[in-house]
Amino acid sequence: MRAALSVASLVLVTLVACAQPPSSSSPSPVPGAAPAASPGPRMTPEQIAARNDSLQKDRQMHVDKILKQIAGKEELPAEQVYQNIETLKGMPAGRLLNVMNRGFSNSLGVSCSHCHVVTAFDKDDKPEKQIARDMFAMVGTINNTLLKNIKDIKSPNPTVNCGTCHNGRARPGAGGGPQGAPRPPAD
Repeated sequence: MRAALSVASLVLVTLVACAQPPSSSSPSPVPGAAPAASPGPRMTPEQIAARNDSLQKDRQMHVDKILKQIAGKEELPAEQVYQNIETLKGMPAGRLLNVMNRGFSNSLGVSCSHCHVVTAFDKDDKPEKQIARDMFAMVGTINNTLLKNIKDIKSPNPTVNCGTCHNGRARPGAGGGPQGAPRPPAD
């Protein structure tokens, strides 16, 4: 009964999180990037590629800056190098940057400024940072508990990650088009 209640609670939380309208505070724009698309025509493949390229360049600028700041400490645990590490404790500091850049940011189609105050990465001023922590915990529950309890699943080690639902969009769930295309407005 408890397991069924936990599963039902997690499914409800996931559905509510995926169905929430966008927050009134927009992520900070990426310097040099085109303004966010408004509801209307979908972006062309060329526009999507340009947007993704701008995001990648912006993220890499932040990564390069941080790598210079932590030079010689890349193999130390992240919590010994950075301040306010709550979720990825024990991970080497250099690997944490890679996970943030190629994992989280790329999966959501955003830059560092979506979750972080880029002049003070340790601050918790943006709600998206806590949302990311909570969703990381949700992914852990799905991978370590829920998927393992699905009878006759065809994969020996089934997993989900950020990209499973987000597909390059900051807001996960149904809708939108190809990776990087804007989602239709929430009702």
